Amino acid sequence: MDDNLMKKIIESNSKVNSMAKAILVRWKWDDNNIFRIFLGLRYGGTTETQFDLDQKYPASSEEKVTLLLHADQLANLNREEKISKIVNLLDDGLWKWDPSKKIEFIKVVNRFLGAGK
Repeated sequence: MDDNLMKKIIESNSKVNSMAKAILVRWKWDDNNIFRIFLGLRYGGTTETQFDLDQKYPASSEEKVTLLLHADQLANLNREEKISKIVNLLDDGLWKWDPSKKIEFIKVVNRFLGAGK
């Protein structure tokens, strides 16, 4: 394969799969693998991709990291809209958060966004 073509494919994949400034959720399973335990939020690294996350957090690892939103999904929103969108996604029942560990996501997201910019 042509070296220039290979370089373009790699650059294209990197941009499409980039986690740069994406919002990622850190979590782990409870002892019974029924409920998730929320560990925090973090921004994706500028060179981080889904492949990197899969390597760092394989299925067998205790801690997991899941993409919540790509940076461009929040780009045109003001602070209050960002908070609302993130909290709504975290409050979704599909996460199955551990009910014994009530999380006030509004406070978590406020702190997170304050720390990020």
